[in-house]
Amino acid sequence: MPAMKSADSFLAEGSDKFHEMLANNLEAASHKAMPQVEIRFKDLAIAADVVVATKDDANELPTLVNTVTKGIMGLAKTKRVYHKDILHPVSGVLKPATMTLLLGQPGSGKSSFMKMLAGRFHEEKNITVGGNVLYNGTKRDEVKKQIPQFVSYVNQRDYHFPMMTVQETMEFAHQACGGKVPQRVLDSLNSGTPEEIEQAKEIIEALYQVYPDVIVRQMGLANCKDTIVGNAMERGVSGGERKRVTIGEMEFGMKQVSLLDEISTGLDSAATFDIVKSQQSMAKSLKKTIVIALLQPSPEVFDLFDDVMIMNDGYVMYHGPRADALSYFESFGFKCPPGRDVADFLLDLGTPQQHQYAIPGMTNVPRYPADYAALFQESTIYHFMMDHVDGPVHPLLLDDGARHVQNAPQFQLDFKTSTLNLVRRQTQVLLRNKVFIQSRVGMILLMGFLYSTTFYQVNPNLAQVMYGVIFQAILFLGLGQIALLPSFMESRAIYYKQRSANFYRTSSFVIAQTITQVPFSICEAVVFGTIIYWVSGLVSDVGAFFIFELIMLIINVLFATWFFFIAVVSPNLDVANPLSMVCVLFFIIFAGFIVQSGDIPDYFIWIY
Repeated sequence: MPAMKSADSFLAEGSDKFHEMLANNLEAASHKAMPQVEIRFKDLAIAADVVVATKDDANELPTLVNTVTKGIMGLAKTKRVYHKDILHPVSGVLKPATMTLLLGQPGSGKSSFMKMLAGRFHEEKNITVGGNVLYNGTKRDEVKKQIPQFVSYVNQRDYHFPMMTVQETMEFAHQACGGKVPQRVLDSLNSGTPEEIEQAKEIIEALYQVYPDVIVRQMGLANCKDTIVGNAMERGVSGGERKRVTIGEMEFGMKQVSLLDEISTGLDSAATFDIVKSQQSMAKSLKKTIVIALLQPSPEVFDLFDDVMIMNDGYVMYHGPRADALSYFESFGFKCPPGRDVADFLLDLGTPQQHQYAIPGMTNVPRYPADYAALFQESTIYHFMMDHVDGPVHPLLLDDGARHVQNAPQFQLDFKTSTLNLVRRQTQVLLRNKVFIQSRVGMILLMGFLYSTTFYQVNPNLAQVMYGVIFQAILFLGLGQIALLPSFMESRAIYYKQRSANFYRTSSFVIAQTITQVPFSICEAVVFGTIIYWVSGLVSDVGAFFIFELIMLIINVLFATWFFFIAVVSPNLDVANPLSMVCVLFFIIFAGFIVQSGDIPDYFIWIY
């Protein structure tokens, strides 16, 4: 086999041949099938106690005043709580080497179901979760922190740093997932002949060297790999290309399960077909367990799947072989007419539109999703599946569970390496924001000139004036940090996505955010402080000057950290902006300049 050192050489014969070649070499070197993960779920249910909005506040904007008012009023009056069943008890199995299509109307519970399997479901105090989920026989609660290492999840929304290119986004994801072949994979390549072992190691190590390039080409992004991702405000790649970036970002790490939620949004039918076809190739060759939720797949895409799972209103109406779906529902009195897409026909069942498919003369046909769920639980398909769910786990799956599920690390990188990667990325993102940097530099120079000339060579004996100079300098630097709020809020959404995928630790992200702000804070404090100090005529002493600069720097970093905290605790920017101004108001009043410390009431002195 010729040496493969580039993405083009790996994909020379297409994705199907690439996946087949990779699987054949790894299986030959390990003398066993590719690592597999089977997901079994029994009586899995999700319910939530939801506070119902009144007629008066149903349409209120999410402002600071409304948020605070509703919070206070919520403590003082009785709440109208509605018990909502997000997912009714469902049972089933998702097998390796298969690809399952998840169909359902919006609000049917698809996303909640997939997030629960992916370990991304955020359980709050008003949410009740029941049932069990097993990964190769291991309970979900036992490996909750490790789930993202063997289960990938692609969100419906596209959250990316707009100023990073497609290639840079992929490379960061690759590095966050280890950047090199996991040691457990290399250790498993020990049962073949010396030639097979050497060849398998050469191939997998060469692949990891160019893994980002391989994913870029598989996603059809080679032509725009050096284009920034962009967003609604910054022109970059198209919406469909951005969706492919979202999919490709979660392909790293050699995970055994892939859950993709509504990936066709923004994609044309040809692009959707290519992506699903590539996923099918991975399922068959690499023995992956793949579930893809689509809203309206084309007939060509629909035929690529092995199984189909239909959900409506939290009920599972059918979960079984795709080829048996039409005959199954025809037995209940519903037939797909010629020319109608099968997926559209299945989506209409359990809705008011189902009457157009009813076979004349049939009686007692199901009408609601609960009726379909009850009939499905009486079917042969369901009982056959439940026999598998309740049966023993295959020994090979138990062995894979011990190696790749139970012993999976929570993070692929150590704390130091992960933090350094984040510092590099955050620095890159900050430097790319040229408009912010240029405007900030211009503002520093302009305001430094205005402040210093206004207080030009002031009389040092005028203590109150000197206090005013220092106070105004500190206030300007502090207020300038409010401009970072939008970027903080934007990075928060990206943090949620990548942290849930165990790309890095929370502490690493916070430290990286703080470290990348320090150089800019130093530059601002040095430039602005130097202009103010010497032009205003403060004490001509080097030691005093450095103390002044140190105080300016500390205050600048403190304000940046405080507004980062505001961005973290605020639900959105509409609340963060006014909340930050309220905080500034308190800082000004209780700083000891406008109101002297001796004049502050005892019950407010703690703010000082």
